[in-house]
Amino acid sequence: MRLKNKIFLYELISIVWIFIAAIPRRLIFPLKGLLAFNYDQGRDFVAVSKIIWEKDLVLIGQTTGLPGVFYGPWWYYFLAPVVLVSGGDPQRVAVYFAVLAIFSVVFLYLLLKTLTKNTLLSLILATIAAFSNLWMFGSPHIWNPSLTPIFFMISIYALYKIATDASPFHFLIYGLSVFLAIDTTASFGALLFIFFIASLFIFKKLLLKKQFIFAILGALTILSPRILFEFRNNFLMTKSVIAYLSSPKVYGEKLPILERFLSRIDQILKIIAEGFTNESKILAILFLVFILGVLIFILRENKKLFLTIKKDLILIYICLLLFAMIIFFTIFPDNVWDYYLVVLPTLFILLVGKILSYGYQIKILKFPIVGVLLVLIFLNFRRDLVPPFRITWEGDGGTYINEKKVMDYIASNNSHDFSFFAYTPAIFDYPFDYLILWYSKRGLIELPQENQQIMYLVIREASTGKYHTSGWYGDKTRDKTEVVDRKEFPGDLLVEKRRKLD
Repeated sequence: MRLKNKIFLYELISIVWIFIAAIPRRLIFPLKGLLAFNYDQGRDFVAVSKIIWEKDLVLIGQTTGLPGVFYGPWWYYFLAPVVLVSGGDPQRVAVYFAVLAIFSVVFLYLLLKTLTKNTLLSLILATIAAFSNLWMFGSPHIWNPSLTPIFFMISIYALYKIATDASPFHFLIYGLSVFLAIDTTASFGALLFIFFIASLFIFKKLLLKKQFIFAILGALTILSPRILFEFRNNFLMTKSVIAYLSSPKVYGEKLPILERFLSRIDQILKIIAEGFTNESKILAILFLVFILGVLIFILRENKKLFLTIKKDLILIYICLLLFAMIIFFTIFPDNVWDYYLVVLPTLFILLVGKILSYGYQIKILKFPIVGVLLVLIFLNFRRDLVPPFRITWEGDGGTYINEKKVMDYIASNNSHDFSFFAYTPAIFDYPFDYLILWYSKRGLIELPQENQQIMYLVIREASTGKYHTSGWYGDKTRDKTEVVDRKEFPGDLLVEKRRKLD
């Protein structure tokens, strides 16, 4: 009984530690209003506000990078209740996501512990993730890729359970979680879709069972809104995908296959370095060499562990998915942005945990393994995020707190019958579109109207002056107007209050 109590106490302490360790990187910035509120966030908040206040239910979500192909609506329906409960406040929504991110790191610890059966290594690896500067480890961003690692981890846990009891419930969770992960990141989602089909044949003993029908049921549940959309819209997305596959359009630099491969490897190394070695690629290479060395030592010196590794379906699944990712994105001819690889750090840390847990069973390797991981904790630790939290960054033009200062200034003028224009390089300034809507619903301002006597111009990148004499700025000031007030805000934002002259 005492032993069970001690184990429970140690487990509780570990979970509390991971929770606390994950707080500074995720919660402190949103609490200060230092959160991204850019094109994507503004667009999603506008769409979700229509779902909430106009009851405009949708079958598809935002656009992907492929013309005519859309995400499913699940991100919007996940976000909608959070926006509703928060009263539409982006900062409160960001705090919710920060707390969710903290719990995702705790879940990473529990998943590592489940897969490796090694509490110490799981605790150290989860601490590295908690300290890591990489946003992909428990992201507080209000952005659909923030959810991808969470759903991916759930799918791995479901696979682990399938390997032990193959219950229909775990097959259902596997299908749901894989396709929710697909629905939150388009490019990596395409790979996950291919691997979902391929793994059925690669892992016949694990997956090729009658219960797999429940995994298909889970997949169809997530796909059903888009399937209905396809029937209603003459298979728009299907035709768009076929058109792309038959004649891919490359918007970035088209590299030869070898150069593309080397570029992808360098990008993967960069992400691993940012996640584990405080952005040092040299240390990241040394860490990878160490992991490979541990694996080679196991294979050469311990036949029993070698045979166990050969039968470890979860480890094999993770390895094959990593190799498939490299091949897929090497074949992919266009630019690969870092967020396309959002699952990579989680995939990698699970792989590291599995390999090192086997190495830890060899006495001579225990000290080096723990020592190397402790060094990584030290590398990722930041003193400025220890109380009293010395944060000096003011944010940029796409930071919520700066955009909110602009809106507070306009609201403080108590303006009536005014026009409002905001410039953004993306043409549509969804962040200010949403903030205008949110402020008006709270009764802080009236909705702007066209061709009014008073006009507010919000100018991004104001210090460059490149919009002051022509283009957008010139168009809005072509008629005779005078500047009533001009105010600068952090993030290179400038607001001009103008009045038309009679």
